[in-house]
Amino acid sequence: MNRTALHSALREIRAHFSNLRVLGAMLVVAVVLALAGPFGTSDSMTLGARFAYWAAIVASSYGLAFSVSLLISHAFGLGRRITAVWARVLVFGAIAGVPVTLAVTLVNVIAYGRLPGDVLTLWAQCTLIGLCVMTMLEILDASIRQAAAEAPPAPAMPAQDAPAAPPAIVARLPHPQRGRLVSMSVADHYVEVTTEKGRGLVLIRLGDAMKEAGDVPGLQIHRSHWVALDAVRRLVRVDGKPMLELTDGRRLPVSRSHADAVRAAGFN
Repeated sequence: MNRTALHSALREIRAHFSNLRVLGAMLVVAVVLALAGPFGTSDSMTLGARFAYWAAIVASSYGLAFSVSLLISHAFGLGRRITAVWARVLVFGAIAGVPVTLAVTLVNVIAYGRLPGDVLTLWAQCTLIGLCVMTMLEILDASIRQAAAEAPPAPAMPAQDAPAAPPAIVARLPHPQRGRLVSMSVADHYVEVTTEKGRGLVLIRLGDAMKEAGDVPGLQIHRSHWVALDAVRRLVRVDGKPMLELTDGRRLPVSRSHADAVRAAGFN
């Protein structure tokens, strides 16, 4: 995995676990399991101990399943190659089974002081947990997208008093990162939005993000990249491949399917 992909994955992990929907869902699952006391925990633990046990299981299992799957997805581009929801759930659920098994084993060693007896059975159960985690991710992903799409627009200020409103996609960023739009790039389920003041991840499709760029003059140069025209410095070639050099020094690739549009915009 190159450093750019690693940094993108780490930013996405931080953004995901800062989402209140995600944290709330994990808390609800931990509470339900603590109250239900499955797998004999109702007999061997008090309610407080059960909550601590299941909270540790949920946090470690979900955290490792999501993080490892995302890192592998960024390393090999699986998120872009696997478009069907059921296929993503199966592939990443199977991948997540290994780290979830390790997490559950560690928590049980701490709680009970012994290793599980049947490792294969545990692995099968943890792979099932991984599938559940991936299903939960897809449901959360869909609900967050729907909530964003249904969010009412901010009330308009009087025209004479209000400064020019930023494009809708920029308005999704934290205030410190809001500024003149520079570029947008796909990062798995997210789009990395770069402005003159910084960058941030937004859970949105690139096509929808381009619509939210509004009147900002821009150009899609690749299936994964969009640039603002005033942020382009020049067209360069690296190992014979065309790339646009931006005012912040970054270089983004131009795909063959978008080369004509780039030339038509005056970059030769």
